[in-house]
Amino acid sequence: MPRLRQFWLRSILCAGPAFAAAQRPARPAIGSIAPDSGVLVVHLLERRVGTEAHHLRRVGQEWVLTAALDFTDRGSRVQLEAELRTRADFTPTRFHAKGKTYRFVNVDVDVEVAGGSTRVRNIADTSTIPTPSRFFTARGYAPLAGRALLIQYWESHGRPAKIVNIPGSTDAPIVIQFRGMDSIRTDGGTVALRRYSVDGVVWGREAVWLDARRNLAALVTRVHILPLEAVRSDLDDALPQFQASAIRDRTADLATLGGDVRPTLSGTYALVGARVVDGTLRPPLDNATVLIRDGRIEAVGPRRAVAIPSGATVMDVTGKTIIPGLWDMHGHLSQMEWGPAYLAAGVTTARDMGGEMRFLIALRDAFAATNGVGPRVLLAGLIDGPGALGFGTTIATTPAEGEVLVDEYHGRGFEQIKLYNSITAPVAGAIIRRAHSVGMTVTGHVPTAMGLRAIVDSGMDHVAHMPLRGDESPTALQQLMDLLSTKGTVIDPTVAWNELLGRAPQTPVSAFESGITHAPSAL
Repeated sequence: MPRLRQFWLRSILCAGPAFAAAQRPARPAIGSIAPDSGVLVVHLLERRVGTEAHHLRRVGQEWVLTAALDFTDRGSRVQLEAELRTRADFTPTRFHAKGKTYRFVNVDVDVEVAGGSTRVRNIADTSTIPTPSRFFTARGYAPLAGRALLIQYWESHGRPAKIVNIPGSTDAPIVIQFRGMDSIRTDGGTVALRRYSVDGVVWGREAVWLDARRNLAALVTRVHILPLEAVRSDLDDALPQFQASAIRDRTADLATLGGDVRPTLSGTYALVGARVVDGTLRPPLDNATVLIRDGRIEAVGPRRAVAIPSGATVMDVTGKTIIPGLWDMHGHLSQMEWGPAYLAAGVTTARDMGGEMRFLIALRDAFAATNGVGPRVLLAGLIDGPGALGFGTTIATTPAEGEVLVDEYHGRGFEQIKLYNSITAPVAGAIIRRAHSVGMTVTGHVPTAMGLRAIVDSGMDHVAHMPLRGDESPTALQQLMDLLSTKGTVIDPTVAWNELLGRAPQTPVSAFESGITHAPSAL
């Protein structure tokens, strides 16, 4: 399993040039980038949340990009100031970024390149490293406009197969592919844009479009675990076209990976000698045999009690433990790369707790049709209320609007509705009743206007994050537990998330989750 896990992760994260070479389009000649000043409109879950203003200019023999990211996410302001300087051939000489890229993610980085050595300061850590032969500088998805300079560097240096990202790791290089031309329809006519995929700046592949001046026109990326898009202000209404193109590319990538990564065993085979823990109250079964036929478990039992058919492949797994597939009950699947990573970690079912509808449907259907490597996906459709604190674009102001959204999600095969913070009590009640009437369950946050007891009394089936005020008396807590038990309410406590947020920002994640040191640097 470790070797298979490593192979899957390396295949999807490093995304080498052979990944899509078979259908790689021819690359038309590209000129040099032009000086540029403009504004990119930033979207989070398709909601316009702010902008990045940028200015690219020539200063002597250098290119200088300055950018100011400024958006508001559910009432939290996210700001980042960045400057990137490069030589005339787009090789970085200095990079500085300070601020936030997410509500909980602080960025404070300096990179200074001086000949054969490069000084890197990343928050409190400072180091000097040998300057790689092919490198660029990025710390997360911002500055967004910097992606155009990265692609120009790639084009100008002979389109290298891999580019080291500083600060980053040689284990997760930047890999760029030209994917074709898109004709984007606008009110003013049709705009021809060059489409690229960029892997290694964030975890997974971004879709990037450059205009005729080689400046950034649009970017489909992700912030933390949520989808984020940036579109040049004059093209902002074309966001659905950019999303559709990105989904087509990522679905094609997934299908290619699914064809490349073959199972270690198939047909009829037996796993012999492991301990089996079946997830029930029964004790573990040692020295067991698990017989699989055509992708289904046919028999499980003591080694001597399970007959292995003639001609079946036998794999000795003595010393291993076999458990049922794990379920991730609170995921946000904002990229196709989650699929193989989930399976490599033993997760065979994942519940997405709110994202972009078009992408989630495409991802779910690709996995279900075995066009890609991934788990079974269950979808909870997000609904929030209006106002500055609202999240996403599926907003219900009235009970009738809530019922319409329930019907739309139900018609698209979603299993659940996810309520969010700004929903009012009358709207929440209407959503819950409508969902139950069509066979859906309701999960999500406890609406701010209601409180835990009120929303449970209204019929909410699942509660995410298990919010408590912290001043509950033992008697009140017992009464609350009794209520949840009586109602049969399922709690999704997200203990790992609470653990992370309960630590000081200065505390390394590795101090309480050692596995983080084995994750790709972009994570």
